Amino acid sequence: MLEYKLYTSIESNEEEIGKYSSLLETLKKKHSISYEIICLEELTESEKEELTESIRLISRKNGIGVVSKGSGALPISRNKKISKNGILIQLEDKKPRNVYPHEVNKKRIHIISHLEGMIKADNVNCATDQESISEQDISRIISTFPELIEEGLVFMDTEVEINGGRIDAVFKSKDDEHLLIEIEIEAQDNAIGQVQRFITYSEEYGVPRNKIRLGIVCAKIAESRLNACIGAGIEIYTLSLKKRA
Repeated sequence: MLEYKLYTSIESNEEEIGKYSSLLETLKKKHSISYEIICLEELTESEKEELTESIRLISRKNGIGVVSKGSGALPISRNKKISKNGILIQLEDKKPRNVYPHEVNKKRIHIISHLEGMIKADNVNCATDQESISEQDISRIISTFPELIEEGLVFMDTEVEINGGRIDAVFKSKDDEHLLIEIEIEAQDNAIGQVQRFITYSEEYGVPRNKIRLGIVCAKIAESRLNACIGAGIEIYTLSLKKRA
């Protein structure tokens, strides 16, 4: 279930905040999506730090820009302060899914344009305002069509908790091997270490280590990182589209 949290400040532009509130109310009436308006000044320092970290996590997972570089106010300034111009957090099942405004492919997605797109959408769960794919999109694709990874592969679960982390997706091969997948937009160096920690799945879920395979599914990966993954015994799968006509 989708919902929104709009963070404002006493220094925010009242006219703009009024527009955001009006659009959120229209969205609520049309698609029954709830929202909450929160004043930044009422948050504790701990809550502000949690908000900042949540925005950074969304940025990493979705491959979007959230830090201002001097050409307008994004959610976080270069000196790590939260923007007072209005920040919209989209949540799905109580978990942060996206943040607005943000930048993707050098294009800025504003709060108003996002909300207007959601209002116009027939199905808000499928509505998107990004030109790039998100980790959630990849997760839905591979869990629905595991054969895209390997013939005979069976989807088991997503977001599997392990000691010190979480596995994005778990599959089972026709040879009873468990394929543990980390999903990335662009696989970075830290992804290798993250995937290697998945080996604790063996003890926690009673699966022999020789029946565990580690993998990354991503939209892109640099050649140097690809070679590092191969050396670490990590399987790499990249999404691609082929023109058919």
